Order: sequence, then structure tokens, then C-alpha cells
Amino acid sequence: MVTDRPLAGQRILVTRPQAQAAKLTGLIEEAGGEAISFPVIDIVALPPDTWGSLMLSHSDWLIFVSRNAVECFMAGWQQSLPEQLKLAAVGDGTAGAMREAGLPVDCQPDTSSGSEGLLQMPEMQAMQNRQVVIVRGVGGRELLADTLTERGASISYVEVYRRALAQHERSACVRAMHADKLICTSVTGLDNLCRILAEFRAELFCKPLVVVSERIRDHARSLGFRWVEISTDASDTAVLNTLIEMDKQHGKQ
Repeated sequence: MVTDRPLAGQRILVTRPQAQAAKLTGLIEEAGGEAISFPVIDIVALPPDTWGSLMLSHSDWLIFVSRNAVECFMAGWQQSLPEQLKLAAVGDGTAGAMREAGLPVDCQPDTSSGSEGLLQMPEMQAMQNRQVVIVRGVGGRELLADTLTERGASISYVEVYRRALAQHERSACVRAMHADKLICTSVTGLDNLCRILAEFRAELFCKPLVVVSERIRDHARSLGFRWVEISTDASDTAVLNTLIEMDKQHGKQ
């Protein structure tokens, strides 16, 4: 029965870019909730002639940091990848996008915990003299590159997209504020959410928020969010389970 579903009657704001939100939206609706799609980041692909010189034939690893990185790279890359090149993903979503594009996945974390998870993998430990290319958006995190550099790797970037502030009509913003819970999976997403809904900021900060890392949680609290829960990892299933567990903590079975 619909009433037995754990998120029945709840409206959940999903702030991921449209292309990344479909699976999570489906899980929320299967659990009885209403998913409100409200992307706060627009992904703008950059043309290949802005990528710079890619020396993939001399590289050991090509690391994709997101589904967007995979999709934008594959849209612009028109050649076969060198046979010696190994490919890595930072999580399940990225790995899934790679497989959908026909790419092998030689390394991915056991759990979807971003760069931190990938850095724990055995393949990423002994990196002396390894040539690593990281595919990302403009201005991404430096943790992955910095840590691999400390382990002896030489790092280069190919930045295949940029993030832009999403634009919404006021009616969409009002509908977003009808949500019972919020999901935000990046620091940039949190900042954009607060900018887009600045008119409603005091009310926004009172809504329960689910994030996917301690770093994002700490940033959310610094902005003013009062109730912030961290999912066990960044997978869609873990995010869904956190939404459900939040109710159990308050006796709403």
C-alpha cells in the first residue's frame, strides 16, 4: 500500500543537475515521496579546443571525478584511448557513466565517498613516477591531485565543463520551499541553493538537509542550516536511506 511506503506524503527537494537526478528521483518516488527537481548547478560543456594538450599516450591513469566529467569528455573526445591507459572513477555514479559510454573501469572505491574513497584503493598507493590525468570541471577540489602528488605521481588536468548558477522562475522557488526535506551533494550546490532562495533563507535553514560528506555538512552549518544529516556514502541508495532514517529518529515510523 502507498501509505506503507516510508516517504509517503513527503516532498523532497533534489538539487542535483537534471542529468544526475533521475535515479535518485525514482527511488524517492518508489518510497512514496514526491521528488521536487530543482537543479542549482547548470553544467556547461567546454569545447575540446580549450582542453589543452592531452598526452594520454604517455599517461598511466585517467581519472574521472564525476558523471559530468565522463559525459563532457566523451562528447568531445573523438579518438580511441591508448591501450596502456587505465581508467578510474571516484564513485558508483561516475563508474556507471563510464560503462554507459563503453569505457572500462579499472579502479573505483568500494563505497561512493568521492576522492577520499578512491585514494584509499590499493591501486592509488604506489604512484611513484606515474603520469595521471584528472578529468574534471573548472576549479574542482585539489585533494586528489595533492595526495597523488605526495605519493610520487605527476598530475595534469583536463577541464571539460564549467559550473554555472541555475536560473529559476519565482514560482519554482516558491514550490521548492514547499519541500519537507532537502538534498544537496556539493559545497557549490549549497552556495547556489542559498543564492537562488535568498528571499526565503531564514525558512530554508530550518528545513532538514541531507548531504554526502562531513565537509559539506560543516559548510552547511557555517551557512546556518540547523539540521544536517550525512549519508553513509554518496550513492543514491544511501541518500534515500538517510531520508528515511531521519524520520525514525523522531519516532515517525
